[in-house]
Amino acid sequence: MKQGLDNRSMNMAQGANGTSAQNDPMKPQGLSRRNFVAAAAMGLAGVAAAGLAGCSPKSSGEPSSSSSAGGAAVPSSWDGEYDVIVCGGGGSGLTAAYSALENGASSVVVLEKAGAIGGTTALAEGAIQASGTQWQKDIAGVDDDTSELHKNFWMTDSEGLVKEELVQCMAENAPENLQWMADNFNITFSNVFGCYPTPYMKDEYMRDRIHLITDASDETKTGGVVWTTNAAAAVQDKGGEIMTDTEVTDIYQDEFGTVVGVATADGKNYKANKGVVFAMGSIDHNEDMAFKYDQQQYWDLKTQAVATCETDTGDGIRIGMAHGADTAFHGCVDLILQTWSYTNNQNPEIPYILIDQRGNRFVREDTTYAFHCRAMFNAAMAQGGMDGCTYMLMDNKMLSADAKCLWSDNALGGQEAREAALKDGSMVQADTLDDLAAALDMPASSLKATVEAWNAACAAGEDAAYGRVKQLTALDEAPYFAWKTQNTNIGSIGGLLIDTDAAVLDTNGDPIPHLFGAGVDTAGWIGPYYPGSGTCLQGALNWGRIAGKSAATTA
Repeated sequence: MKQGLDNRSMNMAQGANGTSAQNDPMKPQGLSRRNFVAAAAMGLAGVAAAGLAGCSPKSSGEPSSSSSAGGAAVPSSWDGEYDVIVCGGGGSGLTAAYSALENGASSVVVLEKAGAIGGTTALAEGAIQASGTQWQKDIAGVDDDTSELHKNFWMTDSEGLVKEELVQCMAENAPENLQWMADNFNITFSNVFGCYPTPYMKDEYMRDRIHLITDASDETKTGGVVWTTNAAAAVQDKGGEIMTDTEVTDIYQDEFGTVVGVATADGKNYKANKGVVFAMGSIDHNEDMAFKYDQQQYWDLKTQAVATCETDTGDGIRIGMAHGADTAFHGCVDLILQTWSYTNNQNPEIPYILIDQRGNRFVREDTTYAFHCRAMFNAAMAQGGMDGCTYMLMDNKMLSADAKCLWSDNALGGQEAREAALKDGSMVQADTLDDLAAALDMPASSLKATVEAWNAACAAGEDAAYGRVKQLTALDEAPYFAWKTQNTNIGSIGGLLIDTDAAVLDTNGDPIPHLFGAGVDTAGWIGPYYPGSGTCLQGALNWGRIAGKSAATTA
């Protein structure tokens, strides 16, 4: 989500090549901003490899005490045989496949459920975080960033709900990972920007470290689709195989619990001599699993907009759990798409405050987008449960706001979008706060007190209530507008717990032999909300690269 969103950030340009990829399963197309808004409203479906951090995977020479070899019997014959099987053809899966090939796997196949490779990564803005890179120095002028600062940034935003060793692994590998990506996938980085802090973030941890993926041969091509398109070509050039429309439904384990192959929905079975990598996305569109494990994701599925690939149904997580894998689930990655609020510190902010159903402010708005969106979820649930909501309160200055504000007259089709929102009731307009409160069925005294307190804070230049520092602009010009906020969900947080070798762990904390995880179907490295654009893509890159190496070199 450029502009500053991430893997989970959606690409506002068209596909990297600027043309439709509808008929080419190897080149998924990005979404235009306007198409993305419409789709979201409908609930859319180099660096030496030896230098990569990660420990040698454990041998599978002893029977597993907890990773059961139960389930379907191992087939007596196979429909195909490979050293490494990668399940999922998004950014993490393609990276894992290439890494396996460069680390000695003689045969690698990528099995992709959809009719085209790319997954949600191909929709992403293409933002990826790293510290201490040459691009960060040359483009952003930042020459004092370190992996330790980056780790501290991620750890702070995790609120203590991550495995520190996983976050450290990502932070330490991040700059080398970007160079590896550049060297192997014909990629450069055309912009470096920053995210917004949370209220408890130390200033010393903040840096502009979000890199925008760009095709090295054509800098008009940006976004996650550049990664997936170029990586797919690199995998095939190196001898790897890619199979689309191939849904993995289960894994096979031998009597020791070692994963030895996979089953697919078409009744075929494929043998993996060295390892299987799960890179199949999280539970974004799995309503049952969201209900059980991730309440914010479930709320988004039922009441908001989920804008990731429809095939992201947590298949790898479900299969792993059935074979004894341990899991952790938190929240999700939400943003206010209609305004791109606080997604990228290079974007202008628009004047607004967030209020609950009683007209009260409840959060510091100028925080990284998923932080205040989590607060919006909590406020909605506190005031109305599943039917709860929050509002973005604006005044006449909205009409002349930056073009990233969907309803601004400066936005393409802004007047039409505003009129449509007023017509469908998602936005209310009134000449007085009393009338606005009446239209929203909230106490006028609360709403007026909130606005008076905000305007006083703006006049004083200090938000004593929440500590906001950006866009301290009074709301004092009629008419007033209240938009019933709609989070746009670009992925859930949680999945299979892994170690620093990307080995999937069982409920005793031991690796399931020859099973590895990559990307957002893994857990332990992102906390309860998303810490800013570029985190998921770095996770996809880091754990994909490690998983591929581990699978190729396992004993």
